Amino acid sequence: MKQPVIDIVDDDEAVRSATFLLLSSYGWRARAFASAEQFLETLKLGSAPDCLLLDLNMPGMNGAELLEKLAVKQSALPVIVITGMRDAQLIARARKAGARDVLDKPFHEKELKASVDRVLAAA
Repeated sequence: MKQPVIDIVDDDEAVRSATFLLLSSYGWRARAFASAEQFLETLKLGSAPDCLLLDLNMPGMNGAELLEKLAVKQSALPVIVITGMRDAQLIARARKAGARDVLDKPFHEKELKASVDRVLAAA
């Protein structure tokens, strides 16, 4: 059985590292990216994940902008937004562009696992 690939896009190194380790502990293949631009480079190489954990508030291209870019490409990539700052406008943009779930930082590990499980099951 193929292990799902979960990509993490978050500019906060501590969150990226901790989330990477947590996802790996559940048996998923995790990949981590410090920016939306870095993640898009990987997609150009044809390496799409099974699920994307996406921070909303990042320098450069924010999470909502990345989701809008993916939506324009008709991407069906399942996305879970993670945010430390509950910006209602960004969350609304993210949901409109296809985010399947929104988790507040800091999130509990069981909350993250349940969200990823739901998204993967629906894909």
